[in-house]
Amino acid sequence: MPSRPSHSRALAGAGHLLYRALCLGALTWALGTTASAQTVQAPFFDRLPASVKSTKVLRMVGDSFAPYRIVGDDSKTVTGIDADMARALEPLLGVKIELTIVSNLPAMLAGIDTGRYDFSAGPLLSTKAREERYDILTWLLSKPAFVLPVAGGRKTSRLEDLCGLRISFPAGSAQEEYARKVSERCVSSKQPTMQLVPLADQNATVLAAQSGRADVAGMQLAAALYLQQRNPGKFTIQTDETDGLGILNQGFVLKKNAELSPVLHDALKQVWASGEYGRIMDKWGLTLAKAPEPRLNPSSGK
Repeated sequence: MPSRPSHSRALAGAGHLLYRALCLGALTWALGTTASAQTVQAPFFDRLPASVKSTKVLRMVGDSFAPYRIVGDDSKTVTGIDADMARALEPLLGVKIELTIVSNLPAMLAGIDTGRYDFSAGPLLSTKAREERYDILTWLLSKPAFVLPVAGGRKTSRLEDLCGLRISFPAGSAQEEYARKVSERCVSSKQPTMQLVPLADQNATVLAAQSGRADVAGMQLAAALYLQQRNPGKFTIQTDETDGLGILNQGFVLKKNAELSPVLHDALKQVWASGEYGRIMDKWGLTLAKAPEPRLNPSSGK
């Protein structure tokens, strides 16, 4: 996979904060307003769980996380990668996909555990430990990015320039693993490790970096570029030109051994085969994060 040059960059201009906290407990709406719920020519409908076939609705849960789920100013409209993926899946499955917005990852996983939702929007990091508890259906490759507010005055040109800084990140996300890998480099170069500041969600991580509670915010490259685009001149981005931190798999989360898991997996394969997956990823600037194929539990092979 081609790497992105590693250097700090700022785009000129001024803008507004990308991520805003949602003060609602949960917000639900149908993502695929243009997709038909009819089962005609929906090749995977008959394989769906009986409860889903009865309601013709799949319940997805996620938090507010651009560019994956972008909640509009009316607090009702959602756009983003997940909305487009849902619209691609709906005609194949013959159902509507409804998304409920919750506050953070623990709320998402609790909803999966209790059966309130059928799958999480993610993208959640696939690890062997997580795959022992859940089915993780990956569709995205994660590349790390480290975002520094220009107002902080810090300039970096390599990963080791992050040593000793406080990094905010969503607790349990891939960014925690990346921060630990940077710290290993710091130890090797006899510099202080990064100080971890785990927080509830991506919005909180950006606010922490802006307020001085943290020095740098860790996030996926796609989210970092989107943040920088929406806030010109406010942030610089440090990446790793060698991909030495590794590229991780991320995706949807379902109950372990869920009846839905292999059906959704096969439907995603069709989204790949049709070319729609590539079009969606390119549209949102995620060309470098394309996965070669959707995989079910790739970390454990189960």
